[in-house]
Amino acid sequence: KILIIGACGQIGSELTFKLRHLFGNENVIASDINAGNVEISKTGIFEIVDAQNYTSVKNCIEKHQIDTVYLMAAMLSATGEKHPEKAWNLNMNSLFHVLNL
Repeated sequence: KILIIGACGQIGSELTFKLRHLFGNENVIASDINAGNVEISKTGIFEIVDAQNYTSVKNCIEKHQIDTVYLMAAMLSATGEKHPEKAWNLNMNSLFHVLNL
């Protein structure tokens, strides 16, 4: 089973649709910090997951028996340059959570 963290974003949503088409809605769990993309959250399994929270990610992985994670949650450069510490925390700490799990 596949977990996409950051599935409601521009790239995450396209990836979610493609993977659901290839592997089936029941095998691709979309997640994001909120259900901002109604089409993503209504067309398959959707979970609220905070990529910066280790327990949040861990609980979702265990609940759905995930073996593949796509980490699409990120702060892009223009915003990240204005808020470098927030960008680091989201981009790098989220990556460490996924790698450790």
